[in-house]
Amino acid sequence: MSDASSEQERLSDTDAVGYGNPPKHSQFKKGQSGNAKGRPRGKRNMASLVGDVLAQKVTVTANGKRKRVSSETALLLRLREKALGGDLRALQIMLSLRAAHIPDADSAADHGLMAAEDIAILASAGLIELPETNNDGA
Repeated sequence: MSDASSEQERLSDTDAVGYGNPPKHSQFKKGQSGNAKGRPRGKRNMASLVGDVLAQKVTVTANGKRKRVSSETALLLRLREKALGGDLRALQIMLSLRAAHIPDADSAADHGLMAAEDIAILASAGLIELPETNNDGA
């Protein structure tokens, strides 16, 4: 009888239910996921949607040739055509885009003046020496 009782103890130990030992009937089967549908995708925000839409390629005709460009490029080309055609609103938008994204030569000259002013300040403080210029008039 000791053999039967030891076998019963062994079976009861393997079938024990508790913390870390769920019942056999509720355990996942081999090859079966615990979350079959998976984590739901997050909702996309407006910035990513706009970026994706503007990155899509469209076909445009330029100089009699068809080519594929991004939607963003096509919008700028259309805006340029309207501005050249006399649409004042399109012209205003193009000029504001240019001012925002393309530095002017005038602003570069201002930086040169600022640097000269800085040099004059440093020279007056005695921190740097200016090269001597010949003012003989000859």
